[in-house]
Amino acid sequence: MPESKPAITVMGEQVTTTGRYFDYVPTPSILVFSETRDWRHEEGIAGATLAIMKIAKEMGHGYFTTEHSGIFNDKDLSRFDVVVFNNMTGDSLTPEEEAAFARWQSKGNGSVLIHGAGDSSHQDWGFYHKELLGALFVSHPMSPQFQEARVEVLAPTHPVMEGMPREFMAIDEWYTFEAPPSDDFIILAGLDESTYSPVNKVYGDRSDLRMGPKPSDHPIVWARCLGDNQARTVFTAMGHRYETYETKEALLLLKNMLNWAAKKTDPQSKGCNK
Repeated sequence: MPESKPAITVMGEQVTTTGRYFDYVPTPSILVFSETRDWRHEEGIAGATLAIMKIAKEMGHGYFTTEHSGIFNDKDLSRFDVVVFNNMTGDSLTPEEEAAFARWQSKGNGSVLIHGAGDSSHQDWGFYHKELLGALFVSHPMSPQFQEARVEVLAPTHPVMEGMPREFMAIDEWYTFEAPPSDDFIILAGLDESTYSPVNKVYGDRSDLRMGPKPSDHPIVWARCLGDNQARTVFTAMGHRYETYETKEALLLLKNMLNWAAKKTDPQSKGCNK
């Protein structure tokens, strides 16, 4: 009988998953991180990842996708100038990994938060929840879950909104927040609640999900610059389904977000001003 190999126990947070392929990832690159410890937006993750890969090539950037938080260490993060939290949910990073990200961001690097990365499962990470996201998710409509609504651009001169129509129709799972983010954030786009039904009578304690009659009352895209190095961060509440990234508006928005976060546009950081 051959000798049996000893069992190996792997503690996920202690193992990096970069491997041999990582040696060939160029610098600068975009890190696409989609670990999920709460609800998993499978379609949105796939759609956004493919779109980001295509945009990265246009930017002259590399890319690396992972669902493993072990990559959040000083050495590995140094390869990237943008981190995309692609529908990340739940308590995905250890305290050490959270600290490594904060150090990386403080050097002037950028972050992009997509859809599920803005839900209520991130409150354990104070820096992320307060400084990058800045708003508390409440719920989204159900029955129907996905609805067409009018999106209005509220900051048409901001680099993230460059080339975007002043308004457009989109289908998504529309998030409602307890309140808009603070004045530290720049509101870029909002929802016209009269064009869809902001109601959830299926679950939860709150069925009326209206935030206000004006699109500025119900923001869904916003940005912020942090620290002396003007680290840029952008959040979009859109992106639950892969179909989102088949629309020209969502693709242009994502392209603008990535270029601005990477500081390939807006060299004077005018987009950091209210």
